[in-house]
Amino acid sequence: MIKLNEPDIVSRMPAAKRWERLGDMLVRSWQFPSSRRALEFVNDVAALADRLDHHPDIILSYRTVRLEISTHAVGGLTEGDFALAAEVDALPTDR
Repeated sequence: MIKLNEPDIVSRMPAAKRWERLGDMLVRSWQFPSSRRALEFVNDVAALADRLDHHPDIILSYRTVRLEISTHAVGGLTEGDFALAAEVDALPTDR
C-alpha cells in the first residue's frame, strides 16, 4: 500500500464523514446499549478486518468501542484505510 499525500487525504475525508482524522489515523467511536453488544460489534469488525487483511486498533471499554485506522507499515493513511472505514460504516450497529 502507498501512503497518501495530504491533498489525497483531504479529498477522501468527505466520504469518511463519520470519522475524525487525528494525525495519521482515522478515528471513530460508538456507544452501545450494553457491553455485550459492544463486544459483538468488535467481533464483526475483527471478521471484516480478517477478510480485508487490514486490522485497526480496537479499544473496547464497557459499552464504548473506538477504532483507530492507519497503515503502520507505511506510517500513515492509505486507500486501504479509507476502504476499511467505509466497510466498518456498513456494519450493523443496532441489533
